Amino acid sequence: MKFDRIRALELLRRGTGLPHAQFHEDQDRAIQHVVEGNGSLLVVQKTGWGKSNVYFIAAKLLREQGAGPALLISPLLSLMRNQIAAARRMGVRAETINSSNTQDWEEIIGKVHRDEVDILLISPERLANLKFREQVLGVVAQDIVFLVVDEAHCISDWGHDFRPDYRRIERLVQLFPPNLRLLATTATANRRVMNDLREILGPNLHVMQGNLNRSSLTLQTIRIPDPFQRMAWLAEWLPRMRGSGIVYVLTVRDAERLTGWLKRRALNVEVTPGRWKTRIVYIWKTYFCKTV
Repeated sequence: MKFDRIRALELLRRGTGLPHAQFHEDQDRAIQHVVEGNGSLLVVQKTGWGKSNVYFIAAKLLREQGAGPALLISPLLSLMRNQIAAARRMGVRAETINSSNTQDWEEIIGKVHRDEVDILLISPERLANLKFREQVLGVVAQDIVFLVVDEAHCISDWGHDFRPDYRRIERLVQLFPPNLRLLATTATANRRVMNDLREILGPNLHVMQGNLNRSSLTLQTIRIPDPFQRMAWLAEWLPRMRGSGIVYVLTVRDAERLTGWLKRRALNVEVTPGRWKTRIVYIWKTYFCKTV
């Protein structure tokens, strides 16, 4: 397939709504790699770089040249909704089959069978669903030319958000034609994770890795081994910090104990996620962190 940079840039500007938008460094190179079928590709770029633009533009360019649809594996329903909205702004016909829209499955499956879908978004758990495998994958597998694995660090048990169903991707790839284009994307992949991805996605996996530093973030490490000293440090320093914030801890009990401690010191804190207060929001646990 041919890579048309002018058309790709037009799609970028349509998708972003910015008439003078330009590609970020390596963005167009990644799209070209996929469209021309130059092998499996792992893109490691920071959040906000535009990884979704890479696969949506590539999918659109392939479809405009008569290629089959793309399949996108994505881990979060909220992320899928954002991705679908972004795809449709480019004129990409995007649909999703997931646990929240079971009433729409038959209609979407019909669209897939009639070749009215450019990119189908699924969660990794769909791969374990017999109905999906038989009625969707079993029918369109030979037509799919482009597979996208978003948040690819979820494949690796060294990643911060390992999802066992992502391991099914290794067998999934075997269902598709040998000329399948494969793109994996992530913002967090250390050497262990990338080695794991090569084992699963193939040793010839090309890697495009950018600068993951965020100029808007400042990191500092302070080692305070004693938990009571940590509580005292927070009580002393939180009032000096501007704006709101989040404190992550290991257990519900820790969250409740620390919240009570800080409240007794007249700090405006809450355990309930999402209730942003004047000083700090305290959330007891995160689903994307892994304790090691």
